[in-house]
Amino acid sequence: MLLIRGKRQGIDLACAIMATDLAANWYTVHDIQHSNLAAQPRLQRLTAFATLVLGTAPFIRRHLTKCDDG
Repeated sequence: MLLIRGKRQGIDLACAIMATDLAANWYTVHDIQHSNLAAQPRLQRLTAFATLVLGTAPFIRRHLTKCDDG
């Protein structure tokens, strides 16, 4: 809803969600499943999408407005 309304907090929240989701999935694949990126096509897609979101966030954030307190 924040992104639809054009608020900066929306992209900040999207980046936080992507970063924590990616970290949790990397941890699961590497430490729990003892696998790697090459053997996990889902993790490859998630990593590519997270890179897209995190890489474009600064450019998108410039065009969004600050959230009003009231």
